[in-house]
This record gives sequence, structure tokens and C-alpha cells, in this order.
Amino acid sequence: MPQVHLDTIPIWDAYKKESECPLCALEDACEKQFLDVALGGAMMEPDTRVRTNERGFCADHFRKLYAMENKLSLALMTHTHFKDVIASGAKAAEPLKRALEAERKKNPVARAAGDVTRLSPVHKALLALCDHLTMRSGSCFICERMESTMARYVETICYLYKKDAAFRQAFAASKGVCLRHYPLLLRGAGRYLGGAAQLDFLSALLELQEKNLTRVEQDLEWFTLKFDYRNRDKPWGQSRDAVERTLNKLQGRVIPSADDDKPQTP
Repeated sequence: MPQVHLDTIPIWDAYKKESECPLCALEDACEKQFLDVALGGAMMEPDTRVRTNERGFCADHFRKLYAMENKLSLALMTHTHFKDVIASGAKAAEPLKRALEAERKKNPVARAAGDVTRLSPVHKALLALCDHLTMRSGSCFICERMESTMARYVETICYLYKKDAAFRQAFAASKGVCLRHYPLLLRGAGRYLGGAAQLDFLSALLELQEKNLTRVEQDLEWFTLKFDYRNRDKPWGQSRDAVERTLNKLQGRVIPSADDDKPQTP
């Protein structure tokens, strides 16, 4: 069972925003929290420093940490992470160094014969070093914590849908989710729901997505048609921000939208 009291409040807050994707609102809130954690007091906690040293940050989150203008905290954290990267990279490079040295000691004929196979010690050590470096540059302390938190939120959404009639109404009245978060809910239904609850949730989700994707597509089409002189004096309707909403519906949190800043319904 999810941590109901801890997790339901942000979920309800996200659905009250009436945005194009409540999961984007949840993701945005937890990202801000983890950015603050990374440069806040938790940065000095041993467990957090071990994790940030090991995992580092992706380019996007390094940019966001840099924009927070807490340069000393960022420098301290990045310094220990950088040292860890250098040390682990040097250790991972040792097999390649040894293999290269062994190749240099061979006579020219043996060295030429070794070049024709991709199973040579040099080639295998080279691939292993590349894999290590890719792993180190591809990990992110914040991304991993966000992924874990979002998985917990999806579990709670499924729980609320099954147990809370008021949430089922809020879910049905929402604008669906972006296409990036759509699979999270689909997989969540398969993992956390069963029987009639799973069938009801999936049916409601499919209907909700179809209705709202069509709505956004029609708004976008009308946005384009408004540039035809024949439609100049016709009302914009809901299409003025259709480009922004479409981008956000496709990928989530691409461009801040006016919906994100609407006051929540009490």
C-alpha cells in the first residue's frame, strides 16, 4: 500500500491545477524539491554526498543547479564528484593500459595478426572503458530520485482511483496527461490494479486521452487557420496558446503554460 497520507496531498494539489498533465505538475514539484536538497543542508549528510559523488547529475540538472546561483555549494559538491569520476575512470582504464603495453611488446607480425580480431584484449578493454564512462556520464542523482518518486505517485493514483469516488470524478474531469507520462499510468494500471478496478481505470484513461488529445489537436488546427485572412475576425476560442499546450502534451514540461499558474480550486 502506498504512503497514502504523504502522497495523496500532492496528487490532489496537482489535479486541482487543471493543467494539461497533473503528472507534469507532480514531476515539476519533486524536481524543485530535489534541486533544493542537492544544494541545501542535505548536501552535507554523508548518505547524500555518497550518492551525489557516485551518480552526479545530467546536463539538464547541472544547468538548473548552476542557475540557482549557490555557487559555493555547487562547487563543493561537484569537486568531490569530479574526484570520484577521475578515480573511477583511472581504475577502469588500467586494463586498457595493460593491454596496450602487451601489444607494444609483440613483434610486428604478431601485432598485425592481433588487429584482425575484435576479440583482442585491447578491443575488449576499450569497450569496457567506454561502457564505464558512458555509465558515469549517464547517471543523475536527481533523475533517479524523481523516477522513484513518480513511480510512487503512480501507485497512489491507482490506489485513489480504486478507493476514492471523489478522486475518480476528478480524474474523469481532468485534461488527461502528456504522452510522455501516458505509459506510466498504463503500466501502473497493469502493476497496481486488477480485476474490475483495472478494467475501469484503463477504460477511463483511454477515453480521457482520446478526448483531450483531440481537443488539443483541434485547438492547434484552429490556431493555424486563424492566420488565413478569411478567419481574421473570427474568435480565437481556446487556441491562443495551442502551440505551447501541444508541445507540452507531446513531451511534457516543454514550455511553462498559463494553466500551471492558475490558483488551485479549494
